[in-house]
Amino acid sequence: MQALWALALMGLVVLLLVMTRTAGPDASAGLKTAAAILLVPALVAISSWYGLWKQALWGWWLPLLTDLALLAMFVYSMADDGLRNIDWEMAGMTVTSAIAPIFLLIPVVRRFYWHVPSTR
Repeated sequence: MQALWALALMGLVVLLLVMTRTAGPDASAGLKTAAAILLVPALVAISSWYGLWKQALWGWWLPLLTDLALLAMFVYSMADDGLRNIDWEMAGMTVTSAIAPIFLLIPVVRRFYWHVPSTR
């Protein structure tokens, strides 16, 4: 799941940079800025995926903290509009973004990354 997120972000950065070739000078500057802004979360997602792939403890913590931060931003965005004014698209994005942290907190997954190497 983390690999798909990293690929989607990097694909979006590449798409924005390709679009700078076809846009006018003003739009091109905005697209370059957007690509630079999205590059940071893309690099964090790639390093999270790499850490999970290498079965490192930091590779469990990094995606957990970044996914929880994303979830907190979505929850705040929903609560900021008022509880009586529900945006169903935002609710869907919030529920979808809650899936990754829930999977990382499943006891089997947590024990897998928190294992203690046996010494003989």
